Amino acid sequence: MKRTTGMANPSRRRTARAGGTRSKRARGGAARAHLTRDKILVEAARVFNRRGYDAATLGDIADALGVTQAALYYHVKNKEDVLYQCHKKANELGMHAIRTALAQTSAPDDQLRILFREYIEGMTDQLAGAVVLLYEGALSPPLHRRILKERDEYENLLREIIRAGVQSGLFRPCTPKLVGFAILGALNWIPRWYNPAGPLHAKDIAEAFGECFVRGLLRVPTPETTAQSEGTSP
Repeated sequence: MKRTTGMANPSRRRTARAGGTRSKRARGGAARAHLTRDKILVEAARVFNRRGYDAATLGDIADALGVTQAALYYHVKNKEDVLYQCHKKANELGMHAIRTALAQTSAPDDQLRILFREYIEGMTDQLAGAVVLLYEGALSPPLHRRILKERDEYENLLREIIRAGVQSGLFRPCTPKLVGFAILGALNWIPRWYNPAGPLHAKDIAEAFGECFVRGLLRVPTPETTAQSEGTSP
């Protein structure tokens, strides 16, 4: 009869380690194969929100995605580039929201409602944290200028919607620039408190924002907005 020592067979240990390594590589390869710029930006926004931009690393983002840090370099240059791409994505969402609103209706009040819907749904679904906007000071001057130039474009379009509402008599007299700042500030703060697992969905938030801002701008609230306000009051 052979005596046993209670020690695992070395060859079996090597085989198990090799199998584990192959399994990890396989999982990492599968994750890398499905890695896209948008997936990186969504996860990066979450990491920046959780850890702060300065403390976060590309390694943190890679770990959250289940890939190696090297895999990220196929899509981004460095951490600053990730932040820049997040800002750029937020600008793209803003432009898409405004262009959709302008294409669907000529009524300034409805344009704002559509803008809220498109931007909020896009921001919560596609970029889980326009909170990265808080870190724009971390960008180098050339990249910062690019972001500001893009943002100015859709901010000006937003002001034009508000100005058109005032000039038509639909909105009460106001300063479009200040109202635009208030709207964008409220929109960009949503990721600081929005919880995807909470009771509020993007559609609910968009309707609440529309009720708050549009009704506040209307010179004479319509029966529909009055009924909605009375129906949601405690």
